[in-house]
Amino acid sequence: MTFRAYGGYSVGLPAALTATALWGFTFLGPAAVAPVNVYYLVVGRYAVFGVMSLVVLLAHRGSLRALDTRHRLTAVYLGVVGYIGFYLLLAMSAELGGGVLASTMTGLIPLMVTLVSNLTEKVLAWRKLFLPVVVISIGLLLVNSGAPANRSSDARDLVQGLALGFLASAAWSFFVIVNRRTLERARPAIDGTTWTACIGLGACLGSLFLLPLALTGGGPSPFADAGTLWPFLAWCVALAVLGSWCATWFWNRASSRLPATVMGPVIGMEAVFGAAFNLLWEGRTPTFHELWGGLLVVSGVLLASYLFNRAGLTRPGPSHDTGDPAAPAAEAVPASSPER
Repeated sequence: MTFRAYGGYSVGLPAALTATALWGFTFLGPAAVAPVNVYYLVVGRYAVFGVMSLVVLLAHRGSLRALDTRHRLTAVYLGVVGYIGFYLLLAMSAELGGGVLASTMTGLIPLMVTLVSNLTEKVLAWRKLFLPVVVISIGLLLVNSGAPANRSSDARDLVQGLALGFLASAAWSFFVIVNRRTLERARPAIDGTTWTACIGLGACLGSLFLLPLALTGGGPSPFADAGTLWPFLAWCVALAVLGSWCATWFWNRASSRLPATVMGPVIGMEAVFGAAFNLLWEGRTPTFHELWGGLLVVSGVLLASYLFNRAGLTRPGPSHDTGDPAAPAAEAVPASSPER
């Protein structure tokens, strides 16, 4: 594999980093709309995303009819697990343990996907994974062991935030793996834009079941007054447009230009951007524990990616820039990450 064999690095790498930065930006949602509860935020964000998806499906009715019932149900299921499950768990983690904690926990996603892949494909000896697992574990412990002076979360909240962040990472890792396998088995029958919109519509429908929790979850209603409503709506639109469609556009552009050996480690930058945005939002510098813990998490992710790349797990797929910015990439496991 040579550098020249994968043209477009000057476009692909910035595009991939932009996508992860936009996903990291979504971690600000819970803090930005507080004290409105996170259930309202999830419902609002995916209501906007659902409307966008519905418009796309109306414009692609022929492609929608080409999908069989099983694929439609799979898309809806993935929308509920990968979108509602992931973002709700992440938002709750940020609410209890802080945005930096929740952001750092997403650094587990590339490693989780890699471990599951190794379990099913048995490419790398488990003993070789010992070091990256230990490095990431120490990093997460460091991030969560030192609280800044202005953080009010008690020990119980931090433990719950940690557990919710782990579950959020597991939900998204599950989504990445199942989505990739579905696309690989069905290509080229599935149109990427239609598939993305079906998942978005599923996320919207799934979010409606959170309405009772939103109404009883405490905190003010976003409809209480104009001063609360308009910022809330603005954030819902921003999260749906930037964190879903735009992030996907950049990610899939990058996926058609970069090999999976590059895309895998890059997705770990989502945790870095998320933590950085939260630090900017809180107006402070990282603590010693947060800084070095975060660096250890990133180092562990890169080390695991390097080991698997050498073992030949992440293999480049053919470059197929179809001009469809919403067509999900199906290269290697870590590279498959449609929008949230």
